[in-house]
Amino acid sequence: MTKAKNKVLKWFSGTHKQLMEALGFSTNKTKEAKITTDYSDQTVSQLKAIAKERGLKGYSSLKKADLITLLSK
Repeated sequence: MTKAKNKVLKWFSGTHKQLMEALGFSTNKTKEAKITTDYSDQTVSQLKAIAKERGLKGYSSLKKADLITLLSK
C-alpha cells in the first residue's frame, strides 16, 4: 500500500461508500459508469468490510483472490 493511501485510511474512519462520496465519486450505481477498482493493495479485512457494506453474502470464508473476484463483479 502506498504511503498516501495509508495516511488516508488512517485519517478516514468511515465506510467505503462514504469515502468514495468524499472523494467525489457517485455511489448511485444507476447513474454512473462502473468504476474499476484495484483491490489488490487492500487487506482481507478491508475487502470483507467492503463486501459487508455492499450486503453480499458468503464472503466470510473466502480467500483474498476470491474476495477480489466477488467485489469486481
